[in-house]
Amino acid sequence: MNILLINDYWEHGGAEAVFREQFDMLQKDFRVEVFYAFNNVAEKKISPVSYIYSFRFRKKLAAILNGRAFDMIIVHNYSSALSPAVLDTLLQYGKSRECKIIYYAHDFHLVCPNRGYNYFIKNKPVNFETPPSLKDIIFKRLDAKSISFSILKKLQWILAYPLGKKQKTFDLILSPSDFLAAQIKLLYPEAEIRQLYNVCNALHATLYPSPFTPHPSPPTLRLVYFGRLDPVKGLSGFIEAIKDSAVNYTFTVIGEGEERETLQNAVKKFRLEDKIIFKPKMNPAGLFAELQNYDVFVLPSLWYENAPLSVVEAASLGLGLFLSRHGGVLETGKICNAGHFFNPFDRQDIVSQMEVLYGDFIAGVLPKADREKLNALFSREAYTENLKKYLCRT
Repeated sequence: MNILLINDYWEHGGAEAVFREQFDMLQKDFRVEVFYAFNNVAEKKISPVSYIYSFRFRKKLAAILNGRAFDMIIVHNYSSALSPAVLDTLLQYGKSRECKIIYYAHDFHLVCPNRGYNYFIKNKPVNFETPPSLKDIIFKRLDAKSISFSILKKLQWILAYPLGKKQKTFDLILSPSDFLAAQIKLLYPEAEIRQLYNVCNALHATLYPSPFTPHPSPPTLRLVYFGRLDPVKGLSGFIEAIKDSAVNYTFTVIGEGEERETLQNAVKKFRLEDKIIFKPKMNPAGLFAELQNYDVFVLPSLWYENAPLSVVEAASLGLGLFLSRHGGVLETGKICNAGHFFNPFDRQDIVSQMEVLYGDFIAGVLPKADREKLNALFSREAYTENLKKYLCRT
């Protein structure tokens, strides 16, 4: 079987990690090639017009497909650089060659111009509960950075889907969460969607633990966050909420991103330097070892998330979970047997739920994940088996 994998970038974030890992796995059994716009975001050079519809990448993809016989094409992200223009090329190729086109959904792009599935009021995110109407798309602000980019997102999406019907390019949609699949199904009831959990590499990691740090007395709840430092992750509001908490805690933030300086300034403002510390982004082996020095992983995301692997990684390493009570965060948390959730927009709820969390921690009854269950769902073996099943069935 000849397979082509398509994505905006070779390196960037979680979607690109899945893209590369999928390439490594599939080429063991199939002939696999890749097509992407740029190596990384830093190399990205596109005009506003090409963001909406890139004739350049449409022609470039057509040239690669010309005279080639692919049996399967798996499309990852394309809206940031390649643009929906490549779907026109794929639709034509799929029909002429009897090639199956699969969309590997990483976010909510198919149902909303904002891939985070939210809009903004005074720069504050508000999550959609169902796919937005065309009226909502036109009149609501869908990007926090600028009105102009919000307009570009709207134009791209309206021309591609309500008008262009480019969603019909896909013979199958693969989703890593039931929540995302349900939202897509609401807007496109005719779409064929199957679930495919992504790989949790922490399940396969060889650990070299850091020296275990014993609890002081009274016991300190050692909280940790790792990942991208972005406003949608809700860390700013979480830090503000816990600044006056009576719980004996420390909170370590591991990662890099645009909000790092803002978060550090907030810690100084609230005089929390003795409780909240920052550590740089780590490689997977170093991170998995470091995480063994903590009790609970925190993910206070303001947006729904899709299927956050950080939750599975933390749970597979034995950490408790303290998570936002919505969307893919809630779904993934329940799979990992999480017992403590909160409303990330409600400061008082964060504080009260943290007190409950601390009580369970002191009592030694923090829920733990079923590692056997996680292996059955998130291991490389399970992923490869299920992906091959979908490829052959399609």
